[in-house]
Amino acid sequence: MRRIEAAVAVPGTRAAGGVPPRWRVAGRAVVALLRRDLAERRGLRVPFLLDLVFGVLNLLVFLFVSRVLVPHPGAGITGSGGYFDFVAVGIVFLLVLQSATVQVVTRVTAEQRDGMLELCAAQPVPGWSLALGLVAYPFAFALLRAGLYLGLLAGVLGLRVDDASWPGVAVMLVLAALCTLPFGITLMGLTVAVGYGDPAARLLVVALSFLSGTYFPVSALPGVLQPVCAVLPTRAALDGLRAALAGGDWGRAAVVLAGAAAVLLPLSAGVFDRALWLARRRGILTRD
Repeated sequence: MRRIEAAVAVPGTRAAGGVPPRWRVAGRAVVALLRRDLAERRGLRVPFLLDLVFGVLNLLVFLFVSRVLVPHPGAGITGSGGYFDFVAVGIVFLLVLQSATVQVVTRVTAEQRDGMLELCAAQPVPGWSLALGLVAYPFAFALLRAGLYLGLLAGVLGLRVDDASWPGVAVMLVLAALCTLPFGITLMGLTVAVGYGDPAARLLVVALSFLSGTYFPVSALPGVLQPVCAVLPTRAALDGLRAALAGGDWGRAAVVLAGAAAVLLPLSAGVFDRALWLARRRGILTRD
């Protein structure tokens, strides 16, 4: 908490009239929250390793399933890697989606229960900067975890990356995380103002993974769901990530995701700001 207070009261950075620029104060608040979360999580190596082991075991299950599964020729699974390469990339993306939704909701719930959210909201910083600060660590963690899983997949489990465009993979992972964060920020607002954010986040993860082609091509879904799948940024993120790993064209997906992030991030931050105002008015910034 002291870091956040210091971030908005650093001497020598005030504009004319003694008022610091709003964007500068907001940026310091985001950095302060990120540094706090990084400091608090330095001792969480064992849970992180257990998470990694569980993820590898999950991937091994799909590896053995893929050895006995023969996809239908018209299923939409292309490339020499077959079903395992398809689903492995889907699982990596699912980890990013979970970090950007379930983890951020869990985080804001803890902040609200401990009273830290009320203290943060009392600081002279805009509400949207608190939203970005709270999701900064899950964003960085999602990218780190996705990178580790891709390394294990390519180096140990046989994911075919001979033709991969690694700059494209990096760009697609960053854009994928940026496009999933608005879902998490909106759910944070729901949690702050109403509650029940955790079950909503878990339900959303299941729905998005189902509609975006995590475990099977979206072409296998009923035709009535195809228009919904086509407009989901998560669908574009998965298609672009698979294309980058296969050496295909990922540029179009990157443009779509960049546009989606530019629109959805400000909207979701505004929703969180409004949720803070509503919770403050109702006196529920701190919950038992």
